[in-house]
Amino acid sequence: MNLNKPMNIILNSEPVRVGFIPLIDCAPFVIAHEKGFFIQEGVEVVLSKEASWASIRDKVAFNLLDGAHMLASMPIAASLGIGTIKTAMQTSFTVSHNGNGITISNNLYEQLQQYANSPSEIRSGVALKRYINSREPQSEPLRFAMVYPYSSHNYQLRDWLSCAGIDSDKDVQIIVVPPVKMVDSLKKGEIDGYCVGEPWNSLAVAQGAGHMLVTGYEIWGSTPEKVFGVNSVWAEKNPQIHLAMIRALEKACTWVDEPENRSELLNILSHPDYLNCTMEQLIYGFGSIKPKGQFDWPMEAYQRFSGHETNKPLPSYALWIMAQMYRWQQLTQVTSLNNVAEQVYRQDLYYQALGLEVERDDSWRLSTQEESEWLGAVACRKIRLHPEGILKGFSE
Repeated sequence: MNLNKPMNIILNSEPVRVGFIPLIDCAPFVIAHEKGFFIQEGVEVVLSKEASWASIRDKVAFNLLDGAHMLASMPIAASLGIGTIKTAMQTSFTVSHNGNGITISNNLYEQLQQYANSPSEIRSGVALKRYINSREPQSEPLRFAMVYPYSSHNYQLRDWLSCAGIDSDKDVQIIVVPPVKMVDSLKKGEIDGYCVGEPWNSLAVAQGAGHMLVTGYEIWGSTPEKVFGVNSVWAEKNPQIHLAMIRALEKACTWVDEPENRSELLNILSHPDYLNCTMEQLIYGFGSIKPKGQFDWPMEAYQRFSGHETNKPLPSYALWIMAQMYRWQQLTQVTSLNNVAEQVYRQDLYYQALGLEVERDDSWRLSTQEESEWLGAVACRKIRLHPEGILKGFSE
């Protein structure tokens, strides 16, 4: 669909291959391509629409893609060899914060009303815990969906259940369902609820298919959701191209967040090359327009794409994600948490790409004593994210 032809490709004679999943937070990649931001930085990019996160991971690992629109946890999991062959990956640019929510079916919502003394007990999961306890032992477990085992969606869903005293491995069943199939699966009764990014929570509400209970922000505060992830070997071989792409994505993120660009943005994303849907289906993913449901989105929960605090990689978040992997039995131990966080979440390259003065901040680093205790302390909830999110650090 791109109408911007390369004029002066100064950095690379071969196009850079970048994968994306057709979700609204692929917008900065699409816009950088369509509006010519990659070309302005002297880089020709070929976008490749992929069917699954596993496909993204594997193609970057085996050099079929140079980089991709990735879950914030994916470069960490790949670098540690969790769920895949161990491959060094890194990110120097965070594409978005927030946008997740937990939605349940109409049938389950009606059941929970009978076990709740107030709306807050439905939102907190307390009513769900009572309902689960009331069911016959031989009953089929309630089935919840998320998009990928190594994702914030999985970890936020499990954290929310855990806070209500629900064992996410024994009391319910958690399965993987692609985001685009979430609403239909809810309508068909194949799942009872899900944790997913927008617009799939809002669409369920708008279509009368379900009730959104809580946002990811209300569980973890503001946290990174998607990143520009690359194979570390590729980044080392192509440093100037890598930095140029970060600059292009930074421009694209700013463009995406400008309200006056909204109509053009939705028109571009709706094209068959990208999300292949109507503009109306996408509108809930951007800005403050949400369908009216039982519970409203707090303003802080809306997805954000631009700004230094959004785009800068945060090694502290890498520490948090590794602790989630440990908590949910995906990771046993890490030799040096600090080293992995620093090698995967490359703040130095972010500053270099944008020509910013380096803000030397080692406050995120764990002491030797803290490193030895970190995974266990987060797993048993002695350490939590600050209610406002990762930028505010952690609380005990």
